[in-house]
This record gives sequence, C-alpha cells and structure tokens, in this order.
Amino acid sequence: MNIHFKTSIWAVMAGFMLTACYKDIDLEKYRPEPTLVLNSILSPDEIVRVQVARTVFFTDHRETDTNIADAEVKMYVNGKYTETLRYDEASRMYLSDYHPVPGELISLEAETPLGHVSGQGIIPEVVPIEGVRLTARTFDDPDQMYWAPGGVTYGKSYEATYYITFTDPSVERNFYFIRIESGDGIAAETIDYSYDEVFLSQQESIDGITTDTGIYGNEGRTFSDNLFNGNRYTLKIVEKAPLYTNDSRPRKIILYSLSEDYYHYLTGIFNTDEESVKGSLTDLGLTEPSPHYSNITGGTGIVGGVQSRSVRVDLKSVLK
Repeated sequence: MNIHFKTSIWAVMAGFMLTACYKDIDLEKYRPEPTLVLNSILSPDEIVRVQVARTVFFTDHRETDTNIADAEVKMYVNGKYTETLRYDEASRMYLSDYHPVPGELISLEAETPLGHVSGQGIIPEVVPIEGVRLTARTFDDPDQMYWAPGGVTYGKSYEATYYITFTDPSVERNFYFIRIESGDGIAAETIDYSYDEVFLSQQESIDGITTDTGIYGNEGRTFSDNLFNGNRYTLKIVEKAPLYTNDSRPRKIILYSLSEDYYHYLTGIFNTDEESVKGSLTDLGLTEPSPHYSNITGGTGIVGGVQSRSVRVDLKSVLK
C-alpha cells in the first residue's frame, strides 16, 4: 500500500470531521438586559461627582461611551433633599458644587430611561500619619548581573522598611488603604505587606489559608482596625528594589480613611485585579464595576467615602 496515499486520506477525513464540529452560535439570544451603573467617590476635598452608565455585552467591544447623559440625578444629605445635579459634557458626569462634610450620609438617586438606581455613602473621619521611621539594608544581588568592560559585574539591591504610625479612633470600626508612591505619583518599587499581621490576617480570611510568602501590591492595600481598634498602631511595610547610584528615591506615603462599603469594594478589586485600578482613590472610573461588591440598589457600582493624609520621606537618607 502507498503509505503517503493512506496518510493523505486520513488527513482529508480528519478535515471533514473537524468541519462537522463547528456550529454557528447566535450570541444575541444570550444578551442580557443592560445593568445600570452608579459610581460616586465622596470626599471633602472634592465636589460631588456622579457617574451614571450602563453595562455592555462582551461582543460590543467597539462601544466606548456607556455613560447615560439624560438621567435625573438627585442628592440627599442626611436624608434631606438638597439638589438635582447638572450633567457636564466634558467630564461626562453629574456634578454638584457641594463638598461633603465628615460624618454626613450622602444619598444619590438616578432616574434613567433604563430604570431607577440609587446608593449612599458616609464620609469617614480622617486619620493622620503621626510619624514614619525608615530602616534599610543593601546587599550584593546575583540577580542584578550586567556586562562591564572588565567582565561580568554584580549589582546591589536594597530592602527598605517603613514603620508608619497612626492612632485609630475608638468610637467605631475604621477602614483604611495604604499606598507608597514615588515623588512623581507613580507606584513605588516592589512593596511587600507580609511583614505586618494586619495584612496577613486579611489574606488568611480571603484565601482560607495562612502563607509565609510575600503579599505584594505596588498600587496599595486595604486593611481594617480589627487587630488594634482604638489604639496607636505602627504598620510595617517593606520595599524591595535594585540599588542605583544618584537616585534620591523620594517617597510619598498616603493613608486613606475609607467608608466600610468602599473598603469592601476596593478589597475585592485589589485582591483580584490590582492592575485595573488607575489614578487616585477619589477619581471615578477606577475600574469596571467590581463583581465582588456593590452597595447600589437597582444596579451595580459604588458610592463610597474617602479622606487621606500623606507624609513625604526620602530613602536616600537610609540607603548607603
């Protein structure tokens, strides 16, 4: 028998079999009704801004503007109606000139052609950073290898430890977010949170296991006062990176105070898809609506409250 001929016959038959396996699927019959999205991050440092939008089906990848411009958005402060917000074409948001006050409950309602959606958030009291202490060590790092005229040269790396002290208010539960960024607002080098029990305990509750490996998150990390409620506390966070000469390495440490809803919302995001978060926590459009948490009635999204305080330091003072 001609072996090459036999092989060709099987190839043709396999082609027919594969062809028979394909079937056109009408994805449109699986299209759900759009879900309303309401986002508003409330801060005394910002006017009230509200995004009203809708979700899109995954096949609508070319559709970029999902904002709803013809909604009626009303705001209530501590249960009392205050105003109907105006729509701003430039930002594609509904705006008020009002700056929320710590302790206030802000309620937002939007009536749209797709239905009614609402949410509310409380403005937390701000918790300042009382002090930051730095220590560091540098070491020869075989992973930092490069070629030089004299041959292979090994560079150095460093570990800088931040001891960040603040006092937690004792009146109620409090929720936080910590971020260490470079002087130009970009996230710092590799940040490891596994040196502090508040992050280890949170990781255990999320993963269901205790691990001694690093907990990394260059964009920041949430935590609560479960382990130090009403007490003075010092966070221990470690930064790891290659050591270069002539680099001053300025750092800005930001401690955000969060409303409980915003804490749960951000915890879900930062423990699944940290890279999706862009900009500061007071910016809208942080990410697609989180599948993990929402406090919106009639839709999805978040109405959260946030305040922050920051301290600037320079790693050059401890890097030798």
